Amino acid sequence: MAKKKLPLGVDDFKEVRENDFYLVDKSMFIDELLEKKSKVTLLPRPRRFGKTLNMSMLKYFFDIENKEENKILFNSLAITATDKMRYFGEYPVIYISLKDIKVDNWELCLNKLGLLLKSEAAKHGLSLSEERAEQENALLTLSAALYKKYEKKVIILIDEYDTPLVTAHSEGYYNKAIFFFRNFLSAGLKGNPYLEFSVLTGILRIAKESIFSGLNNLTVSSLLDSDFNHFGLTEDEVVELLKYYELEYEVEDVKKWYNGYKFGKSCVYTPWSIINFASKNELNSYWVNTSDNSLIKELLNKNDSKVLDDLKTVFSGNEIEEVVTENIVFSDLDDADTIWSLMLFSGYLTYSRTQISDITGAKTYFLKIPNYEVRSFFKNSFIKEYSHGQTAMYFKMLEDLYRGEIERFKYKFKDLYLSAISYHDSADSEKYYHHFMLGLLLTLGDKYIITSNRESGYGRYDIALEPKDKRNYGLIFEFKTSDKDSIEEKAKMALDQINEKKYDVSMKNNGVLKIIKIGMAFSGKDVAIESQID
Repeated sequence: MAKKKLPLGVDDFKEVRENDFYLVDKSMFIDELLEKKSKVTLLPRPRRFGKTLNMSMLKYFFDIENKEENKILFNSLAITATDKMRYFGEYPVIYISLKDIKVDNWELCLNKLGLLLKSEAAKHGLSLSEERAEQENALLTLSAALYKKYEKKVIILIDEYDTPLVTAHSEGYYNKAIFFFRNFLSAGLKGNPYLEFSVLTGILRIAKESIFSGLNNLTVSSLLDSDFNHFGLTEDEVVELLKYYELEYEVEDVKKWYNGYKFGKSCVYTPWSIINFASKNELNSYWVNTSDNSLIKELLNKNDSKVLDDLKTVFSGNEIEEVVTENIVFSDLDDADTIWSLMLFSGYLTYSRTQISDITGAKTYFLKIPNYEVRSFFKNSFIKEYSHGQTAMYFKMLEDLYRGEIERFKYKFKDLYLSAISYHDSADSEKYYHHFMLGLLLTLGDKYIITSNRESGYGRYDIALEPKDKRNYGLIFEFKTSDKDSIEEKAKMALDQINEKKYDVSMKNNGVLKIIKIGMAFSGKDVAIESQID
């Protein structure tokens, strides 16, 4: 018997149903939405977790237009057994998705939005002017026209509401965009007499003061909350899908690669990765390759000591404890705490538990990398960032270090360093080179426990890599800055410091028998390396 097709790249509910694609029934989302009916509901979730398909489902359920045609789309779905079917096909629906408004200047953004709004108006037999004032009031104007046409209040659905704003921030026209979209949303959602209710989705919960100013009827349910958990796939849903496609023997590997996200109290998988895996029967990175991942690049470029310390912790499979900011203010993006919040809400990190301080009452979240797919992406991002196109050499260099082939490591490191560092990037500060080396070594986090500036013996070493398998080499690094003439001498001084201050004591006490000590001295684009194997 032929299997149903998988909806790869298909997020229109009608297309999925009419073409008999495999569908995980999320129709009870409608039931919960009506039970908790708020005037405006905002549901931030990571990309590719089913937001657009769910919003499309809402459109076909509530839309008064093509009511009879749409009813067959819900045959056999759970919602049909509830009393909520009395709402089926009862409202005019305005449905727009802003996910494709990604342009490099404000005029293009405004033009693209204008075309989108005109297209939505045309679907209802209406027209809109291209004047900016008309665009700002488009939701209100369309609501009034549809109310007049059907004598029923309107449902407004806005998918990926924050995409234009995130793009505007990265492209430098955020102030113009936020001013416009604040007015645009307020006109449609605040005090609109023709509005029945509205649902918005996005990735981030942008601070109310920035975008939803004065909107007192807003209910927000993020991935930290326990309601509206109809996004992503539960383990039962994944197991059922794998059984259907006769891939149940892959369950444990699939769990390792794609599970690990926590939405409220539920653990979920990434739908995009699951359907791609089921289609190709190949464990690979799917979800992380569907975006430019600009947030990760911003994180890597910070060269911030706390960020790097936290990254080495999560690379080692451990958790970091952070305060999470639910309301994102774009002016705070340079704040490391905001970066971790962005990483959580964007799906690059998840949380295992929370803790409330008995003293301050502050709530903190224990964050970690959710699964192997995201972990491999982080690793590859670091490799790309630090190898500067010499990926093969980077891998071989780390392999040499791991195997104790220290002379080969030195040769490759000097070659890589020459291309990775420019005179403009380099600095006189030892801290700069410390951060560079820590970033370079973080990808070894699955083999080592990586620590820096930790006490051992009679002082603090710069970086140590303690092997998880005690039969392998331990690594201790000490760094110095120097002028070009004394660089070799400073490298020897760094190695002597490791020995004199007995930085290897802690590692030896932990059962590591073989230790490589490496002293490095930096001067602009020049580096000297001295080593000793015990």
